[in-house]
Amino acid sequence: MQLVKDLCEKGVVLYWAEGKRKVSPYLHTLIDAEEWWKKYQFSRYQGPERRKTIYDRRSNTEMRKQFELNGRYIPPKPNGRRMTDQPVLVSVDLFEEKVKGFGLVQN
Repeated sequence: MQLVKDLCEKGVVLYWAEGKRKVSPYLHTLIDAEEWWKKYQFSRYQGPERRKTIYDRRSNTEMRKQFELNGRYIPPKPNGRRMTDQPVLVSVDLFEEKVKGFGLVQN
């Protein structure tokens, strides 16, 4: 699944796609895109779920700072083991191509 950044009549949008098929609604921020993706991935999982929430506690930067200040152990994988614990990044940037096509960006 790829995160696509695009320009449409609604402005700059993000959406998730599998191949050429759009699988998410238009989203306006990376935070919205990440939240939609996590919910989607958790909804597809068929096994027993041990987590009580889709949000990883390691993403709380204030809590991480407190652990470091108190000398507590920080795990070797600070972003977690699951793919939903990793930060999302734009995979395909159609926005840049379209803006260049309009002549709004110069190299």
